[in-house]
Amino acid sequence: MKMAKAKAIAIAGAMAIVMGAVVSVLSACGQTEEPEVAQTKAADGAMEVADGTDDVQETQNDETADLASRNPMESKDEGRSVTGKADVLEGLTGEYEYLSDYGTGRLTIGRTSSGYDISDYESEASCRFLVDSSNIETVEDNRIYIKYPEQVFSDGEAVFGYYILEYDTDGIDVYYGKAAFDEAGFLYHATKKTEAGDVDDSASRQKNGTQAFWETDSEMTAEELLDLFIEGETGADDPADATSVFYITDLNMDSDEWDSYSVGEKTDLDNDGENELIICGPYGGIYLDARDGKVYKFAGGDGTADVLSYTYYNGAVWIMYSNRSSAGFDYYHMEKFEGADNLTAEMNFGEEFTAPDNADPELKYTLNGNEISHDEYTELCSKILAAEVNTN
Repeated sequence: MKMAKAKAIAIAGAMAIVMGAVVSVLSACGQTEEPEVAQTKAADGAMEVADGTDDVQETQNDETADLASRNPMESKDEGRSVTGKADVLEGLTGEYEYLSDYGTGRLTIGRTSSGYDISDYESEASCRFLVDSSNIETVEDNRIYIKYPEQVFSDGEAVFGYYILEYDTDGIDVYYGKAAFDEAGFLYHATKKTEAGDVDDSASRQKNGTQAFWETDSEMTAEELLDLFIEGETGADDPADATSVFYITDLNMDSDEWDSYSVGEKTDLDNDGENELIICGPYGGIYLDARDGKVYKFAGGDGTADVLSYTYYNGAVWIMYSNRSSAGFDYYHMEKFEGADNLTAEMNFGEEFTAPDNADPELKYTLNGNEISHDEYTELCSKILAAEVNTN
C-alpha cells in the first residue's frame, strides 16, 4: 500500500511539473504547442516517472543516508541555497562550549520542525542571541552569516547585529559586528561536546571554572607546551592568582590597536637552559614559562610604572621593570632567576631630582638604596640599558 501511494504521489507530482512547464512556456513566449501535443507529452512523462518510481525511492533513501553521514566541512552554500544551509547546519548540530566572562558559555545548533535554531548563552541567565534559519543571510566559504535583530521598535524598525560563525573540524569561531559583516571582530572559539558530555580533545581551549579541560602530558617538553598555548590548546596559570587561567584567545591578538598582543620569540629568560615564550604587547607584554606539564605566567608589564623588558648583565639574563613615567625620574627593578620559580638576585637603581620644586634641582643617583655618583650611574646604565630588549 505504501509503495502504491508513493507511486501515485510521484505521478501526480510529475503531472504538476509538466503542466507547470506548459504554463511557463506560454508565459515566456506568448504561445504554446497544440493542446493535443502538450497532453501527449505530459502523459508520456508521467508514464516514465511511474515506471521509474522504485529507482527514485532508492535514490532518495541513499541521499538521506548520505546526508546523515556527510561532513559539513565539505559542504558549501552557493547563491544562498536553502539546501546548502540545511546540509551545513545538520552536520553542525550539537552543543559547543567556550570561555565567557561568566564562566562557560554555550553555543547550540538544533533542528526544529521549521528548520534550525542557533542560540548563544554566555551563562544560563544571559543570552547573546537566539535565531532561526530565517536570520541566516548566506552560507559560504565555511562561514554562516547571521543578521540578528538586537532591538525591534514598535514601528517595525530594528537594530541589527551581524554575526559570522566560521566552522572547521576544530570547532566554531564566532565574530560580531555592530554595523556590517565586514566589520566583525573575533569574539570566541567554541568546541563541540562529546555525547558523554565532556569536551573532546579539540576542546582544549575551554575550562570548567578554574580547571582546564585540556589534560597536558607531564612528559611534554617546554617547547611543546608553549606551542599548545600559541595554538590555543591550553591556558596559562598565574602563580600570583591561583584562580586565574587565561588563554591566547583572551588576548587582543595582532590588531592595530595600541593594546594588542603578538607572539614573539622563544628565548631563555630564567637561565635554566629552556626557552620561555614572549607575548609582545602593551607595557612589555607577558612572558610565559612551561614546566611540570603546565604553562605559567612568568612575568608581565603593568602600566607605565612597570614596563617589562629583559637585559643581559654579568653573564646572565635579568628581567627588568622600568618606570620612566615622569621627567627627571627613572627607576629600574631587575630580577635574576635560575628557573622561573627560583629568584636568586634583585637589583634596584635609578635617578631622581632631590628638590624638584627648585628652579635648578639636582639629580640623585642610587643603586640598591645607596647613593652613587653620576659616573658610577652612567657606567651602570651603559652596561644594562645598552643590552635591554624591548618587548612592547
